[in-house]
Formats: sequence, structure tokens, C-alpha cells
Amino acid sequence: MKNIKITFLAIISSLTLLSCDSDDDNTTQLPPLSEGVNITLRNTLQDPGENENTYPSLFGQADDAYDEFATLSNDTTEFATALAQNGTPAGDISGLYNINFTSNTIEYALIAAIDDPFWSNIADVFGVFPAGKFDRYYFTFSQPHNISGFSSSTNAVNLRIDSETVIVVEIGEGFDVSPGAAFSITLN
Repeated sequence: MKNIKITFLAIISSLTLLSCDSDDDNTTQLPPLSEGVNITLRNTLQDPGENENTYPSLFGQADDAYDEFATLSNDTTEFATALAQNGTPAGDISGLYNINFTSNTIEYALIAAIDDPFWSNIADVFGVFPAGKFDRYYFTFSQPHNISGFSSSTNAVNLRIDSETVIVVEIGEGFDVSPGAAFSITLN
């Protein structure tokens, strides 16, 4: 009888262990961004002591006039020539940054040449940003993102989470806009 009791307890214990799902304590962590999501980019600028203005409003255009659109792909660059515009009141504008997304990073690389007629003469963008100057990139996603935090490769760049579908990359004080300038943001 004692052997039957021990066997019975062993069977019950085995069944209990088998019925426990080992994944119950593990939650699947979604990546911060999903490949295939649509992204809208809008740029704003703010000089020290001034109000924030959209990039197109500087040319008397509607705030959404120069919005750019892309689809997140881990294999291609979403905004290869960000801020490029043809036929503006200031003429054709070449791109300022190459902006590349993956599911967990955003990478910026300055592509404008130091002698670019627009960026060096009209926009006067090159140099170190003083306190109070900001170049902001609003990214609106077609579905909620899963971003809960970030780390930046430079202290001069911040990421703001405005809503479940909007983030803002904010380039500010101390960033040196010069040929070869680049930074990355790791998303959590």
C-alpha cells in the first residue's frame, strides 16, 4: 500500500509540473517599433528666445507643406535626404540629414556639404547650437509605438514621447552641426 501511495503522489507531482507552463512568467517583449509602420516626419526650428516654428512656415507655407512620409524597414533608409524640397520660395533645398530607423534605433547622419548654398548661406545651420536653439523632428506613426525610454549617443540630443503615436527627436545645445556629424538613439 505504501508503494501505491508513493507512486500515486509521484504521478500527481508529475502531472502538476507538466501542467505548469514554463512561459507563464515570461512575457514577450515587443520591439519599440514595428517594421511596416508608416511614419510622417515634420521638422520645426526654434532659435533662442523665439517661438518654435515649422520648417515650411519659414517660407510662408502651411505647417504640413513639407511633411515627409516613409514606411519603417530594417533593410532600407526611411528618410535618405530629410528636409530636401524642390521648388520652395528659396529655391531647391538639398537634404540635411539621412535618418534611418530600425525596430530599436534611430540614426542620423549629416549629409549637407559645408558649402551647400542653402544650408550654409540662407539657413546658417552649421556650427554648435547655443542654449535655447532646437531643431526638432516630429515622427508620427500610423500605429502605437512601444517606446518606453531611450539612450542617446550624445547629450545634445533628446527624445520626447508626446503620445502613443508621436515621438520628437530634439537636437539642442552643444550639438555641432558639421560635416560628418552623426548620432544614434537606442529605443527601449
